[in-house]
Amino acid sequence: MKIRGVTIGISPLHILVAVFCLSMFTITGVGMGDYIIIGWGVLFAIVLIAIPAYNSYSVAKSYEKLLPEYERESKYYRIAGIHDAMLGKPVRIRGEVEKVKGKLICRPAFTVNDGSCSIVAQHGAPIDLDINEGDTVEIVGMVVKRFTFFGKMVIHLIGIKKVDKLENPEDSEKKRRKGKNRNRNGKPDNTESTDNADNSDNSENTENTDNSDKTDNTDNKEETAGETAEESSDEKTGETPKDETSAATGKSD
Repeated sequence: MKIRGVTIGISPLHILVAVFCLSMFTITGVGMGDYIIIGWGVLFAIVLIAIPAYNSYSVAKSYEKLLPEYERESKYYRIAGIHDAMLGKPVRIRGEVEKVKGKLICRPAFTVNDGSCSIVAQHGAPIDLDINEGDTVEIVGMVVKRFTFFGKMVIHLIGIKKVDKLENPEDSEKKRRKGKNRNRNGKPDNTESTDNADNSDNSENTENTDNSDKTDNTDNKEETAGETAEESSDEKTGETPKDETSAATGKSD
């Protein structure tokens, strides 16, 4: 049943109690001949149903308001990595449903396993989805103790949805960030293309640097070769006068 678009649920136990009270008032009123008692019984039965219905509506409405914040703030974790220091923090897990409880009392609890460990995710109101054992789901919620101050750690479920397959938390986190950037800017995420462009620019700069280094080395080699050639020519020039001088001296002798 929905009220203003919010799914609410009334436990069969509440209905049973209301019917029992109404029957007691009716029997008493008929036995005493006072039909006003029956009227009070009807009013009391309505109150017994209205209170849990309003509680279910208020809880479901609060979940609806909290879901966007948890979707934005939560990060993916492996179930085995959830520990006591994370109490009160928003988390996001993905796994296969092993067990479903609490549907009859409109407070479903799902035992989820992601391959590393299993944990129970409890919801305080009925959900629209028909989730059964063997389904793969993604859960957003907060890490709490089962009985507030003691007991095993569980996840207070805020949002749940079915998914096609299990993914690594890192891959899922990257996809979620891309989707967040796309929603924020109204354009696809260009992070990877920008990184590739930067990498190509860096490679081009590196190639240019290497080429310039090679050019400098070539110039240095040419200069060195030129200097060597000049020195050798100087040496030859210096030797030639000596030979001519010696030859002239021999002739004069």
